[in-house]
Amino acid sequence: MKPGDFFVGVVDFFSALLPGALATWLVLQYVDPADLARWSLETDSDFVRGGAILLSSYILGHFAVAVGGSLDDVYDRWRQRNHPKESDLAYKAAVDLRKRLSPEFGDNTAVGAFSIFKWARAYVTIHAPQARSEIDALEANSKFFRTLVVVFALVTAHFLIREQRLGIAAASAVLAFLSFRRFCDQRWKLTELSFATAVILHGTKLSPDKPPASIPGSVPKRA
Repeated sequence: MKPGDFFVGVVDFFSALLPGALATWLVLQYVDPADLARWSLETDSDFVRGGAILLSSYILGHFAVAVGGSLDDVYDRWRQRNHPKESDLAYKAAVDLRKRLSPEFGDNTAVGAFSIFKWARAYVTIHAPQARSEIDALEANSKFFRTLVVVFALVTAHFLIREQRLGIAAASAVLAFLSFRRFCDQRWKLTELSFATAVILHGTKLSPDKPPASIPGSVPKRA
């Protein structure tokens, strides 16, 4: 196990746990205190209560991660508007590479069951797994901020409708917007790094039927 693996695991863990903690607090606002005391198993143990909150945060966080997946379509529109595929050299190079190496996938370049992005990550994993650490870190960060968009949107609705505290609702809405912008930025860097890494890896591989280039100034060996 490398330190990079531990870092990615921690980031991925907290990408669900931290938004889940905020979601747990939001749920508790709608639970009657008497019911909450009855569900606490009549114990005053901080360990039991802390464990229950931790478990709830992790579960609700993963639910929020799943809901956040719907923002990928919004990201695709943001990406096409700000970074069109027609002018994305890394994307086009990855598409051409997949057509040559994996023609069985056809010419479909849209996001689907096995998109160009997933193919590029798979190629990097097979040929240079050590290069996945930075890619995985960017993916974990993008998921974290994508999940925060969902949670902050719910917090905004809570303070706007139930609490009627416009200041906090406005602040939550701003945080949701900033989280979405950060998600788009991290997702963009993630895809570009995946495409470029796959293309560079293939370009630096030595073809078996192509002899190595001679070093300038060296004397070629005689047959």
